Amino acid sequence: MFFFKKVKKIKLKTDIHSHLLPVDDGVKSFDESVEIIKKFISLGYEKLIITPHVMFDGFNNKTSLILEKFEELKEILKENNINIKLAVAAEYMLDEELMQRLEKNDILSFGNNYLLFETSYYQKPLDFESMIFKIKLKGFTPVMAHPERYRYLETLDNFKQIKELGVLFQSNINSFGGFYGKSVLKKAKLIAKNKMLDFLGSDCHSNRYIDFMSNVLKNNSFYKIIEGNNIKNNLI
Repeated sequence: MFFFKKVKKIKLKTDIHSHLLPVDDGVKSFDESVEIIKKFISLGYEKLIITPHVMFDGFNNKTSLILEKFEELKEILKENNINIKLAVAAEYMLDEELMQRLEKNDILSFGNNYLLFETSYYQKPLDFESMIFKIKLKGFTPVMAHPERYRYLETLDNFKQIKELGVLFQSNINSFGGFYGKSVLKKAKLIAKNKMLDFLGSDCHSNRYIDFMSNVLKNNSFYKIIEGNNIKNNLI
Protein backbone atom coordinates (compact mmCIF):
# COMPACT_ATOMS: atom_id res chain seq x y z
CA MET A 1 0.00 0.00 0.00
CA PHE A 2 1.26 3.45 -0.91
CA PHE A 3 0.68 6.50 1.26
CA PHE A 4 0.79 9.92 -0.33
CA LYS A 5 1.63 12.93 1.79
CA LYS A 6 -1.06 15.56 1.60
CA VAL A 7 0.26 18.89 0.37
CA LYS A 8 -0.47 21.77 2.72
CA LYS A 9 -1.91 24.70 0.79
CA ILE A 10 -0.87 28.10 2.09
CA LYS A 11 -3.79 30.51 2.02
CA LEU A 12 -2.27 33.75 0.82
CA LYS A 13 -4.17 36.72 2.26
CA THR A 14 -1.72 39.54 1.50
CA ASP A 15 -0.01 40.43 -1.75
CA ILE A 16 3.11 42.56 -1.35
CA HIS A 17 3.97 43.44 -4.95
CA SER A 18 1.68 44.87 -7.62
CA HIS A 19 1.41 47.69 -10.14
CA LEU A 20 -2.20 48.76 -9.75
CA LEU A 21 -1.76 52.53 -9.96
CA PRO A 22 -1.66 54.08 -13.46
CA VAL A 23 1.79 55.60 -13.02
CA ASP A 24 4.16 53.03 -14.57
CA ASP A 25 4.07 50.01 -16.91
CA GLY A 26 1.21 48.43 -14.97
CA VAL A 27 -2.49 49.22 -15.24
CA LYS A 28 -3.50 51.89 -17.72
CA SER A 29 -6.55 53.15 -15.82
CA PHE A 30 -8.34 52.99 -12.49
CA ASP A 31 -11.09 50.96 -14.20
CA GLU A 32 -8.51 48.28 -14.88
CA SER A 33 -7.33 48.52 -11.26
CA VAL A 34 -10.86 47.91 -9.98
CA GLU A 35 -11.35 44.95 -12.31
CA ILE A 36 -8.14 43.31 -11.13
CA ILE A 37 -8.79 44.02 -7.44
CA LYS A 38 -12.12 42.23 -7.73
CA LYS A 39 -10.23 39.21 -9.01
CA PHE A 40 -7.82 39.36 -6.07
CA ILE A 41 -10.82 39.32 -3.72
CA SER A 42 -12.28 36.31 -5.52
CA LEU A 43 -8.96 34.51 -4.92
CA GLY A 44 -9.26 35.12 -1.17
CA TYR A 45 -6.89 38.04 -0.79
CA GLU A 46 -7.69 40.42 2.05
CA LYS A 47 -4.90 42.97 1.65
CA LEU A 48 -2.93 44.40 -1.28
CA ILE A 49 0.31 46.34 -1.02
CA ILE A 50 0.66 48.35 -4.21
CA THR A 51 4.25 49.00 -5.30
CA PRO A 52 4.79 51.33 -8.30
CA HIS A 53 8.20 51.45 -9.96
CA VAL A 54 10.63 54.13 -8.84
CA MET A 55 13.80 54.44 -10.92
CA PHE A 56 16.01 57.26 -12.13
CA ASP A 57 16.10 56.12 -15.74
CA GLY A 58 12.43 55.28 -16.24
CA PHE A 59 9.43 55.71 -13.97
CA ASN A 60 10.86 58.25 -11.56
CA ASN A 61 7.63 58.57 -9.60
CA LYS A 62 7.71 61.07 -6.79
CA THR A 63 6.36 59.89 -3.44
CA SER A 64 3.76 62.66 -3.51
CA LEU A 65 2.38 61.43 -6.86
CA ILE A 66 2.22 57.81 -5.67
CA LEU A 67 0.34 58.84 -2.53
CA GLU A 68 -2.02 61.06 -4.52
CA LYS A 69 -2.94 58.26 -6.93
CA PHE A 70 -3.25 55.81 -4.05
CA GLU A 71 -5.78 58.02 -2.28
CA GLU A 72 -7.67 58.35 -5.55
CA LEU A 73 -7.86 54.57 -5.91
CA LYS A 74 -9.08 54.16 -2.33
CA GLU A 75 -11.86 56.67 -2.95
CA ILE A 76 -12.94 54.85 -6.13
CA LEU A 77 -13.09 51.53 -4.28
CA LYS A 78 -15.12 53.13 -1.51
CA GLU A 79 -17.58 54.57 -4.02
CA ASN A 80 -17.98 51.10 -5.54
CA ASN A 81 -18.37 49.35 -2.16
CA ILE A 82 -15.30 47.20 -2.76
CA ASN A 83 -13.87 46.18 0.59
CA ILE A 84 -10.22 45.18 0.80
CA LYS A 85 -7.32 46.50 2.84
CA LEU A 86 -4.89 48.56 0.82
CA ALA A 87 -1.39 49.81 1.54
CA VAL A 88 1.19 51.48 -0.64
CA ALA A 89 4.96 51.15 -0.94
CA ALA A 90 7.22 51.12 -4.00
CA GLU A 91 9.48 48.87 -6.02
CA TYR A 92 12.75 50.79 -6.07
CA MET A 93 15.46 50.30 -8.65
CA LEU A 94 18.75 49.83 -6.80
CA ASP A 95 20.32 53.01 -8.16
CA GLU A 96 21.52 56.46 -7.15
CA GLU A 97 17.95 57.76 -7.05
CA LEU A 98 17.19 55.31 -4.26
CA MET A 99 20.37 56.30 -2.41
CA GLN A 100 19.33 59.96 -2.58
CA ARG A 101 15.84 59.18 -1.32
CA LEU A 102 17.33 57.20 1.55
CA GLU A 103 19.35 60.24 2.59
CA LYS A 104 16.18 62.38 2.50
CA ASN A 105 14.15 59.73 4.39
CA ASP A 106 11.83 59.72 1.39
CA ILE A 107 10.99 56.01 1.29
CA LEU A 108 7.73 54.08 0.98
CA SER A 109 8.28 50.79 2.81
CA PHE A 110 5.81 48.11 3.88
CA GLY A 111 5.28 46.00 6.99
CA ASN A 112 8.12 46.15 9.46
CA ASN A 113 10.30 48.55 7.41
CA TYR A 114 10.67 46.21 4.43
CA LEU A 115 12.07 47.93 1.34
CA LEU A 116 11.26 46.26 -1.98
CA PHE A 117 13.95 46.68 -4.63
CA GLU A 118 14.91 45.43 -8.06
CA THR A 119 17.98 45.65 -10.26
CA SER A 120 18.78 45.43 -13.94
CA TYR A 121 17.86 42.00 -15.26
CA TYR A 122 21.19 41.64 -17.01
CA GLN A 123 23.89 42.96 -14.72
CA LYS A 124 24.48 43.16 -11.00
CA PRO A 125 25.13 46.76 -9.88
CA LEU A 126 28.85 47.34 -9.28
CA ASP A 127 28.17 48.81 -5.84
CA PHE A 128 25.44 46.30 -4.93
CA GLU A 129 26.91 45.40 -1.53
CA SER A 130 27.46 49.00 -0.44
CA MET A 131 23.92 50.02 -1.43
CA ILE A 132 22.46 47.09 0.51
CA PHE A 133 24.55 48.19 3.49
CA LYS A 134 23.16 51.73 3.23
CA ILE A 135 19.58 50.42 3.10
CA LYS A 136 20.16 48.41 6.27
CA LEU A 137 21.98 51.30 7.96
CA LYS A 138 18.81 53.37 7.52
CA GLY A 139 16.81 50.75 9.41
CA PHE A 140 15.19 48.98 6.45
CA THR A 141 15.22 45.29 5.59
CA PRO A 142 15.96 44.90 1.87
CA VAL A 143 13.61 42.62 -0.06
CA MET A 144 14.75 41.61 -3.54
CA ALA A 145 11.87 41.41 -5.99
CA HIS A 146 11.79 38.28 -8.18
CA PRO A 147 15.43 37.13 -7.78
CA GLU A 148 14.67 34.23 -10.12
CA ARG A 149 14.32 36.64 -13.04
CA TYR A 150 17.83 38.13 -12.95
CA ARG A 151 20.13 36.62 -15.54
CA TYR A 152 23.25 37.33 -13.48
CA LEU A 153 21.92 35.06 -10.72
CA GLU A 154 22.16 31.50 -11.98
CA THR A 155 23.60 29.19 -9.34
CA LEU A 156 22.74 28.33 -5.75
CA ASP A 157 25.96 30.03 -4.65
CA ASN A 158 24.85 33.22 -6.43
CA PHE A 159 21.64 33.28 -4.42
CA LYS A 160 23.40 32.39 -1.16
CA GLN A 161 25.80 35.32 -1.58
CA ILE A 162 22.85 37.72 -1.81
CA LYS A 163 21.06 36.16 1.16
CA GLU A 164 24.21 36.39 3.28
CA LEU A 165 24.01 40.18 2.95
CA GLY A 166 20.72 40.10 4.88
CA VAL A 167 18.51 40.37 1.80
CA LEU A 168 15.11 38.67 1.77
CA PHE A 169 13.68 37.10 -1.39
CA GLN A 170 10.26 37.75 -2.93
CA SER A 171 9.50 35.39 -5.79
CA ASN A 172 6.66 35.93 -8.25
CA ILE A 173 3.87 33.36 -8.05
CA ASN A 174 3.68 33.28 -11.84
CA SER A 175 7.34 32.26 -12.02
CA PHE A 176 6.29 28.86 -10.68
CA GLY A 177 3.88 28.42 -13.58
CA GLY A 178 6.37 29.17 -16.34
CA PHE A 179 4.97 32.64 -17.08
CA TYR A 180 8.47 34.06 -17.63
CA GLY A 181 9.98 30.98 -19.26
CA LYS A 182 11.69 27.73 -18.33
CA SER A 183 14.90 29.27 -16.99
CA VAL A 184 13.01 31.47 -14.51
CA LEU A 185 10.86 28.50 -13.47
CA LYS A 186 13.98 26.43 -12.81
CA LYS A 187 15.53 29.14 -10.63
CA ALA A 188 12.28 29.75 -8.73
CA LYS A 189 12.24 26.05 -7.88
CA LEU A 190 15.90 26.23 -6.82
CA ILE A 191 15.18 29.09 -4.42
CA ALA A 192 12.15 27.34 -2.94
CA LYS A 193 13.84 23.94 -2.71
CA ASN A 194 16.64 25.47 -0.64
CA LYS A 195 14.16 27.21 1.69
CA MET A 196 15.31 30.69 0.67
CA LEU A 197 11.86 32.06 -0.11
CA ASP A 198 10.57 34.80 2.22
CA PHE A 199 7.69 36.40 0.32
CA LEU A 200 5.45 35.63 -2.63
CA GLY A 201 4.12 38.37 -4.88
CA SER A 202 1.81 38.73 -7.83
CA ASP A 203 3.86 41.47 -9.54
CA CYS A 204 0.53 42.07 -11.23
CA HIS A 205 0.63 44.53 -14.12
CA SER A 206 -2.59 43.65 -15.95
CA ASN A 207 -5.46 41.18 -16.19
CA ARG A 208 -3.15 38.76 -17.99
CA TYR A 209 -1.03 38.42 -14.84
CA ILE A 210 -3.88 37.81 -12.41
CA ASP A 211 -5.63 35.37 -14.75
CA PHE A 212 -2.45 33.31 -15.11
CA MET A 213 -1.85 33.48 -11.36
CA SER A 214 -5.33 32.18 -10.55
CA ASN A 215 -4.43 28.97 -12.39
CA VAL A 216 -1.08 28.63 -10.60
CA LEU A 217 -2.84 28.94 -7.25
CA LYS A 218 -5.14 26.05 -8.18
CA ASN A 219 -2.22 23.74 -8.92
CA ASN A 220 -1.10 21.39 -6.14
CA SER A 221 2.42 21.26 -7.59
CA PHE A 222 2.89 24.95 -6.73
CA TYR A 223 2.25 24.27 -3.04
CA LYS A 224 4.50 21.23 -3.11
CA ILE A 225 7.37 23.34 -4.50
CA ILE A 226 7.08 26.10 -1.88
CA GLU A 227 6.39 23.76 1.05
CA GLY A 228 8.73 24.27 4.00
CA ASN A 229 9.55 27.90 3.25
CA ASN A 230 8.94 30.53 5.92
CA ILE A 231 6.67 32.74 3.82
CA LYS A 232 5.82 35.96 5.66
CA ASN A 233 3.01 37.41 3.51
CA ASN A 234 0.24 36.89 6.03
CA LEU A 235 2.25 38.56 8.80
CA ILE A 236 2.19 41.93 7.00
